[in-house]
Amino acid sequence: MFSLTVFLATVAITISAAQNTCNTQSTINRPVNGQPVYWPATWRENQTAPALAEDQSCSWIVTIPEGYYARLIINGKMGDPYSHFLTIDSAGNLITSSHETMQPYFFPPSKFTLSLSNDEVAAFAFKIEWSPFNIPTSYDAGIGMQPHVLNITKDRFAAEFNSDAVSLLVSPVDPKNYYSLRSTLVFEGQDFNGFYRTNLYLLYRSRQQWISSKQTIYVINLEASNKLDTLLIQDAQYTRDYADYVQLNCGGSTTCIATVDGGNKKSAIASVLVSQNNETLVDIRMDPSATMKVYYGSETAFAFDSTYNGSTINSLLPLTFYGSYVTQYVISNGKATLTFNIPQ
Repeated sequence: MFSLTVFLATVAITISAAQNTCNTQSTINRPVNGQPVYWPATWRENQTAPALAEDQSCSWIVTIPEGYYARLIINGKMGDPYSHFLTIDSAGNLITSSHETMQPYFFPPSKFTLSLSNDEVAAFAFKIEWSPFNIPTSYDAGIGMQPHVLNITKDRFAAEFNSDAVSLLVSPVDPKNYYSLRSTLVFEGQDFNGFYRTNLYLLYRSRQQWISSKQTIYVINLEASNKLDTLLIQDAQYTRDYADYVQLNCGGSTTCIATVDGGNKKSAIASVLVSQNNETLVDIRMDPSATMKVYYGSETAFAFDSTYNGSTINSLLPLTFYGSYVTQYVISNGKATLTFNIPQ
């Protein structure tokens, strides 16, 4: 019995010693030699995440020199439902999670914060690397009556857009897996030295359009994903009045359903079809007193196509609309659910 007790105690000590602990707060600067920083220092991406001891509460402030951005990957999983990982960027945007599988985060200067808090034993490791903003600006575009659509994460990319105010609405090719949107950063200004506001991952999670407070924005995608995530860019004067605004996203299906609820204000559904196939409205639920107006482009007289009354539109179904560059369905008020059939 004594031998067994000694053996179990030895095993417990060994397991405990194998669990990492971390300091309350640490600062990580870019090494002079430009090499990445790992935590723990012996961990590498081809390894599983090591154990993190219970009851840890730690944070790392990571500084980013001007002209550089930081790329973070985390490999880890919390062991209880109350614990989390947290990142905060220089604009104060935060993301929390409990399970990370090395999908990268991207941060502009001058710093970001990584923190964690766990009750039970967890698994945790990370890598940070710094790279220069060495992507040339592809073009400078003024945004007028016609919207712009970009396959925003397919390639590395940078562009400047100008208007009195710019509206952005993002739609991932896969609504259940949109980590690729983290690599696209949005600045107000002419380049990455401007005021950083957000990334497209956060913008999509808000489920609403983003409107700039300045006339010029700069959008840069730092890592090619080869995905066809789309970014709809418009003059905000045509979208500012939408209390609810979404993109029609099929997620690979031929049936697309979108719901908006503007209350007593307008709402809109934007359809951005890369294939430009026609789309057929097969079902609609909307307030009988409301109207639906269809535009092939932004909501302007030039792009206007037709108006339908909520009290009679169902008797007209199915209705087929051209698969134009951007088709917008504007609901005058209330809640509306539209169902489309779209050939692939």
